[in-house]
Amino acid sequence: MAGLHALKHKYELIGDVRGIGLFVGIELVKTREGKEPATEEASFICKAMCEKRVLISTDGPYNCVLKLKPPLALQKTDVDYFLASLD
Repeated sequence: MAGLHALKHKYELIGDVRGIGLFVGIELVKTREGKEPATEEASFICKAMCEKRVLISTDGPYNCVLKLKPPLALQKTDVDYFLASLD
């Protein structure tokens, strides 16, 4: 979560990061002030992450939340790769 919050401070596109344990969502917005859903951007990121062999999906009423579904056997190197790929 600390790595995701660091990315939130780096990128205006990330409106919110929330979750508990392995259930994590990253809400994408066009602007944080207006909170307009960034649906197209979320779709683009999902496809780009898939090309890096990282499977995520979108969720929420506007499909603007990146939903993480890591395996239970998640290791720190996996998290590091995910954060670097998302960055």
